[in-house]
Amino acid sequence: MIRHANAAADVASEILQIERDIMSAIKDKDTAALEPMLADEFIYRTHFGAEADKAAFLDSITSFPIEIISLRGEELNVNVYGDTAVLTGVQVAEARPPEGETEESAVAFTDVFVRRDGQWLMVLAYGVELPSESEATLSERA
Repeated sequence: MIRHANAAADVASEILQIERDIMSAIKDKDTAALEPMLADEFIYRTHFGAEADKAAFLDSITSFPIEIISLRGEELNVNVYGDTAVLTGVQVAEARPPEGETEESAVAFTDVFVRRDGQWLMVLAYGVELPSESEATLSERA
């Protein structure tokens, strides 16, 4: 049992490092670094039904007109199920539109990874935009 727990902790640590690498590549709009971390059948999905395959997702990274100042994960949790790992958390971004002020956004996300030939690849990313603090405060008052 202890060996299984250690193996799961090792996988969790590896998945967390891959996630940091993914966020760094997205921040830097470095699709050459990002592409090998995504499975060929990768899908990005949002809560309102939008869906992008690997090619469309990579294209959206390079064509995104906003400068990403920082991108980090918070409240990260990894669950391992054999050759599948599920990472949940909150992605916090600080970004600046071409002609605007710096804004912060938060997205609750689930990323699913599968192990193939000893390598972990992301097969699914699902994100839900969280309300900003000012929006949350207004909804609490209503």
